[in-house]
Order: sequence, then C-alpha cells, then structure tokens
Amino acid sequence: MSSTVDLDAIIGGSPFCRFLNVRAEVDARGVLATLPIRDQLVGNVMLPALHGGAVASFLEIACLLQLAHETGTSAPARAIDISVEYLRPARREDTFARARIRRLGRRVAVIHAEAWQGDEDKPVCLLQSHLRLPSIGAR
Repeated sequence: MSSTVDLDAIIGGSPFCRFLNVRAEVDARGVLATLPIRDQLVGNVMLPALHGGAVASFLEIACLLQLAHETGTSAPARAIDISVEYLRPARREDTFARARIRRLGRRVAVIHAEAWQGDEDKPVCLLQSHLRLPSIGAR
C-alpha cells in the first residue's frame, strides 16, 4: 500500500532519533537507514566498536520507518517483542540498515532488519520484531 510519508518528520519528531542522528532515504528496495558514526556511540573504546544498544535501537528505528513507508501512516507502532542477534562487532564507521516486513496483519506486523558496514552481504547485527500496529482510527 506504499504512500508518501515524510520520514524526516518522523525522525525529527523523535528526540532519540535526533540523538542517534539517523538518516533515511527511500529507493526502489524501500527505506535505507543510515547511522553516522559519532564518538558518543562507541561502547568499546578498545576495539573500537559501537555500543550494542545503539545498534539495536537503530535497527528498531529502521523497522518503524519501513513500516511507516509501506503503510502510509506516521502513527507509531508499539513493540511487542524484539530479538537481536549480534554477529560481529560494529566497528567505528557508518552503519546502514534495511528492514523487510515479513507479515502485515490487521493488528501485528512481523519485521526483520539487518545492519551492515561497507558490505551489505556481511551484516553486523540482525533484528526480528513483532510490532503492534496503531488502531485503524489513528491511520
């Protein structure tokens, strides 16, 4: 059902998205989210690697942006559960993410997301989420 939703307005309306400095653009494959590197996001200075919470939060945001893009609503969905798999350290560089809606029901959406750095075929983190969709009246 994809319709135009202002992703920048969604990002700008969230203090946490602004803190992370998340960027998003839409292309033929959907929403491509970018997490620009900043020193405040480094959790392990010895490697250095991004904090796992920052990466997981970024992936959740990518899921919400893809859902908004595909459903045409900026009404927020709510997390029911989230599962995160850290595959390798997210190094101190820009991180990218894409989410895919696996199932979109009347009340719940199942969404998978992947984050990578440099090579999309080598993800650093995966996320699966079940999101409670906003009520019909909020759309």
